[in-house]
Amino acid sequence: MKQLLFFSNWKLIWKFLFIFIVLIIVPMLAFSLFINSKANHAIQLQAIDNTKSHLEKTGKNLSAVLQDIEDISSYMIYSEDFGSFFNTSNTPENRITLNNIEDRINGYSVFHLNSKPYMDSITIESMKENRFHIGPPLILSDEGVWKSKAIVLKGMVQWSGAYTVTDYWDRKNKVISLFRVINDINNVSSPIGLVTIRLDASKLYDLIETNSRGKKQMFVLDENNDVVLHYNQKYIGKKYPDKALLASIKKIDDQEGAINYKKSGEEFTVVTQPLTGTNLSLVALVDKESVAEGLTGLQASIKLMIIVLTLLGILAMIGFYHFNIKRILYLTNQTQRVEKGDFFAKVPDMSSDEIGLLGFRFNQMVDRIRFLIDSKYKMEISNRESELKLLQSQINPHFLYNTLDMIRWTARLEHAMETSKLIEQLSKMFRISLNRGNHWISLKDELTYSQIYLELQKGRLGNHLTFTFYCDHEVLKAKVLKQMIQPLIENSIHHGFENFRTSRHIYIRCFQEASQVIIDVIDNGKGFPSQDFQQNIKNGYALSNIQDRLYLAFGDDAQISIIPKDSPGAWVRVMIPYQENGLDKKV
Repeated sequence: MKQLLFFSNWKLIWKFLFIFIVLIIVPMLAFSLFINSKANHAIQLQAIDNTKSHLEKTGKNLSAVLQDIEDISSYMIYSEDFGSFFNTSNTPENRITLNNIEDRINGYSVFHLNSKPYMDSITIESMKENRFHIGPPLILSDEGVWKSKAIVLKGMVQWSGAYTVTDYWDRKNKVISLFRVINDINNVSSPIGLVTIRLDASKLYDLIETNSRGKKQMFVLDENNDVVLHYNQKYIGKKYPDKALLASIKKIDDQEGAINYKKSGEEFTVVTQPLTGTNLSLVALVDKESVAEGLTGLQASIKLMIIVLTLLGILAMIGFYHFNIKRILYLTNQTQRVEKGDFFAKVPDMSSDEIGLLGFRFNQMVDRIRFLIDSKYKMEISNRESELKLLQSQINPHFLYNTLDMIRWTARLEHAMETSKLIEQLSKMFRISLNRGNHWISLKDELTYSQIYLELQKGRLGNHLTFTFYCDHEVLKAKVLKQMIQPLIENSIHHGFENFRTSRHIYIRCFQEASQVIIDVIDNGKGFPSQDFQQNIKNGYALSNIQDRLYLAFGDDAQISIIPKDSPGAWVRVMIPYQENGLDKKV
């Protein structure tokens, strides 16, 4: 509730700006961010799906290549030429036969080497110490480990990891090889030879149709996490250096096939695909930043939309301010002129909308007020002033009679000095009352007038009447209405102390509170029969005259009220604005 009240006190321009920001700018930014987030997420999922699809296709291609190499080795089992080579001893008398066989084998092998650029070389060895090599001449590295594993498999295919071979020209190359024992077709448990088919790792990697050297990285690992294929050859044949990535790969769910991975502040999505029939796995790393590049156009469109909508909103705000708020502010300024008493304020008629209609009604109201002031109100004020002057000129005959009687008895019982003093006080009281016809008097003089009045009453009532004055020094210069306090004191004496046998006391207190002068008249008499101010006016307690004079002088800025008391007596409070010059009104 307090927040709504606080908001209601804002100026129109700030209210409109707040509503514009909260209901237009903020939702627009939030909606834009939401669209961007959803689009980014959709593109990420699409990139993962595309990578999976590409990985699956690449895996099939690689598997097909490896299967093709395995088929070549299988052909050697059933080929008569290869069988003859493996079963013919390497003796001088067999050299011509072996040369013919090797020519046919060489033709078959060269065909495959030429048609399959990823094939590096083929080496066949028989148990009869025949050895034939097709391809670049090599100074072989140690292939004994793989041959031993192939022998143990007894005819099953053994794929090696990546290793380095060196040719006679001292050129090094990374290869992966198929090792397979060739058994006698007529006796499958009898090995007759061993074939080694080497594949160039770098050319085999070209089968992975992807921009591996960009943000998307793709490589092949074996079961020991050794790199088999990689665009950077320095990794081939070695264990993959990123242990955190290897640990992440182990966590990949077979159903999902993807996991998020973060390294050096960069985020990746890791996708794997096992190669059928091998112990190899294809791994792809998709950089999320590169995926986000696909959003560049969308983000630019969103930014352009935000800028355009913001500019349109600002133009709308400027237009609203010019055509509505500015006119309301002008109407407010003209209202302030009327408040200050300038009844010539006028709002120009610019349109027929609600604000224009409000301005038209305002002009009619001002014209009506000016007419009333010029005719009826001034006449009523004149009549009221005459009545008030008549009221002020009335002097209580009973008071005058009692005072003169008291002076007469005092003159007989005392010396002439006391009589002179009383006459002097009465003279001073009349002089202050006249005040040269001025309706305004300083609070100091008004208190002096009231004090003289009480001194005269005390001379009549003796010690049965006591009084106390308290006044802040700061308010003594304040201008008040003449004879504003004395009627309240007189009301206490004549009504509050009527048939009162105990001690009578009147307390007058004046002080300033904020911009108001507070005047309290308190007695210990009978008090008012009712705390209702209007009811006491009807009962004739001389409050109506003061109330009317205060309203004519100050309007709603002044008031007279009855304050409830815990002890017997009456407490009347007058509140008027603090001023040192008074007003021009006659009251």
